[in-house]
Amino acid sequence: MSSTASEVGRFFKHSGIYAIGNALNRVGAFLLLPIYTRLLSPAEYGTLETLYLVSTVVSGVLGVGIAHATLRFYFDYKDAADRRSVVSTNLIASLVISVIGVLVVSLFANPLAAWLFKGQSLGWAIQWMLATIVFELASQVGLAYVRAVERSMLFIVVSFVKLVVQVIANSVALMHFNAGVEGVMAGNCLTVALGFALLSWVSLRDCGLRFEWAKLMPVLRYSLPLLWTTMVGIVASTADRFLLQSLVSLEALGIYALALKLSKLASDLVGEPINRAYGAFRFTIMERDDAGTIQAQVVRYLAVILSLIGLAIVLFAGDALRLIAAPAYWEAARYLPWLVGAAVLQVLTYPLQTGIYYQKKSSSIFHIALAACVAGLVLGVPLIWAFGILGACLSVLGVSIVSVVMTDRISQRFFPVHYEWRKLGTLLALVIAVAVAGQLADRLPLLWSLPLRFVLSAAFLVGIVATRVIEPAELAAARAKLLQRFGRPSGAAT
Repeated sequence: MSSTASEVGRFFKHSGIYAIGNALNRVGAFLLLPIYTRLLSPAEYGTLETLYLVSTVVSGVLGVGIAHATLRFYFDYKDAADRRSVVSTNLIASLVISVIGVLVVSLFANPLAAWLFKGQSLGWAIQWMLATIVFELASQVGLAYVRAVERSMLFIVVSFVKLVVQVIANSVALMHFNAGVEGVMAGNCLTVALGFALLSWVSLRDCGLRFEWAKLMPVLRYSLPLLWTTMVGIVASTADRFLLQSLVSLEALGIYALALKLSKLASDLVGEPINRAYGAFRFTIMERDDAGTIQAQVVRYLAVILSLIGLAIVLFAGDALRLIAAPAYWEAARYLPWLVGAAVLQVLTYPLQTGIYYQKKSSSIFHIALAACVAGLVLGVPLIWAFGILGACLSVLGVSIVSVVMTDRISQRFFPVHYEWRKLGTLLALVIAVAVAGQLADRLPLLWSLPLRFVLSAAFLVGIVATRVIEPAELAAARAKLLQRFGRPSGAAT
């Protein structure tokens, strides 16, 4: 196997492990989905989504990009003691900043609730949300350390423990205590707190408890542009939901939030694991002559995997909703093609940022986020006002297109990569053809539509091979690798 293929294989090995862990993280949410969509009304689901939006805003500001900077600066030091110091310093800094920030926000909790929820009684829901933010931000630093040392199996252990706790806690809160939104937020807090305890214990056991201003100041200087980037990025990524709540209704937000959750399966199952593996991986290959070739291959393989999962969501989610959700939620399936397309583009944006991060041009990420923010507002207000939920979907897709195009154009200045645009274009054409055919299948009875969806999925797989989006040699190499790992030992008797 070539050196390039070996590096790509190493990357996808850890990505696969992170994918398992991330799937465990998300399995809890989907196991609970039938409970949520039967015991919570669309308006209550919209209230829950609004709390998540507020959490996203507060977390983005208080996080200050420290978790990402931990990963970046860890590899700047060659000495093991310096690397350990970066991790422990950033973990302490993250805890201090988040605790102080959350205490400040808590002073405004009541006016915030009155403004967002128009007098609804949320009990302790906002307090549970704020506590969760503290645990989550510190957990991200611990996870950055796990990613840096490529101990991806540990992530699976933590994810499994969190899965069990979340399913039990939230099920009991809703089904036994009928605690509603407040019970969901309490269960989420307990789950995140346990993950924080496990990751922090591992990080402090390995790195010790040490704080160095000299290690923290470069991190903060690097992170400051990322903070502004995060703030405008939050506006870009949440404007659609805030606008839906204010221009339409909480019920519309609840349906849209469910469609978003389903569409983000692509990013949950593939995007986040890829990001966790690729964040460290790309910095380990940048000195190689074939770094650009490796990145181009990764992007193409990633696009194929995302397309497979995205099409599965578009083709089968509608039937799944009819089985697990109350009728009030079934409308969500109509909006999936637009939202899945946006989610796929968002995942592909991350590897395209390599040149920007390698040259530490984090201010460029801010400019991209600002453009996406402006696009979100310019598109969102008229589209949502005119078309409601569909307008929000079109707005999100437009923002994703702006982000991916700008990211590629800017990153190419610092790290030129010759992407395989012909194959990527062919892949896009296949995806559109199958997705359109899938929409036509919606008009058929379930007895006929379900087999047709499986036929369309098989046709897509045949298409990516027939059009050489994936080369026969690549398939043969993948098959040999799988046989080597899971099949008969090499040289075994026939």
